[in-house]
Amino acid sequence: MLLVLAARPAMAQKQPQVPVSPEPPGTIRLAENLFIDESEVANIHWLEYLQHILLDSSETYYRSQLPDSTVWKAMAAAPPTAAAGIPTAIIYFRYPGFRYYPVVGISYEQAVAYCKWRSAVVNESFLQSTEFQKKHPELRGYELTVEYRLPTEAEWQQAAVGSGPSSSGPANLVPGRPGAKLRPVSVRKESGLDSCLTALRLPATATVYKLPYNLWENYYITQTGQAFDCTTRPGQLGLEYVYVNPPNYLGLYNIIGNVAEMTAAKGVAKGGSYKTSVTELKPESRQLYKGPQSWLGFRCMATVRMVRKAGQ
Repeated sequence: MLLVLAARPAMAQKQPQVPVSPEPPGTIRLAENLFIDESEVANIHWLEYLQHILLDSSETYYRSQLPDSTVWKAMAAAPPTAAAGIPTAIIYFRYPGFRYYPVVGISYEQAVAYCKWRSAVVNESFLQSTEFQKKHPELRGYELTVEYRLPTEAEWQQAAVGSGPSSSGPANLVPGRPGAKLRPVSVRKESGLDSCLTALRLPATATVYKLPYNLWENYYITQTGQAFDCTTRPGQLGLEYVYVNPPNYLGLYNIIGNVAEMTAAKGVAKGGSYKTSVTELKPESRQLYKGPQSWLGFRCMATVRMVRKAGQ
């Protein structure tokens, strides 16, 4: 028996609903307030970065942020025919046809500096813009801060493959969009493919698919799962448009291949590049590097923090 009358519990006060974090420019949501770039950082993005540096920094700092053109010296690739006679080191970064190709020749320190600059620009300009405030009236009572940075290995892994079961086969390194299907290529219509199959002693009647990643190999046979290369490497750049190939389950382009992507751990990259064989690559694989490379790039993570304004 209760000897003391229990106090009546106070009715729980209804807490104001916290708005959903908005997606920072160029990103796709990975978790509640965690986002990742849809594509690799491209030449056009780095050119924008350099243009801003020119306005408020010294020439010495500007030069320190230029891509390292010496990474091309080890390449056998000749300049594209559109710019014949001009060295690859010169044309790749500034040539208009490569604006949306991944920026390479970038050091870890340069990538970190870019992330910090991008954070400042988004916080000082984009989030304060009339356009953003009109689009998100629910956020007027909050202070928003966006921080771009390099992803941890775990974050990159989550973005690449999610939590689903792994699949086998050269075309299934990462899960694709639901319902997305690859179609076989016509051996006769694909330039040089029939003669390539003959040279590799592969059956001309095989069902051939294009590998959905920019890796060393570019085709595979479904019957055997064998991947193979049918390109003439001399004279080819290797790198491709950042939005080429089907996106993964999250909508990320080239999370596998094109360029290996730097992580927050200096010297560790993920995802493989156009120089990586699909037979040697898994999502958990690491590509180690020292300094800028012609096959190394990055994409940013972004964290959004929302704090309610005083008195709101």
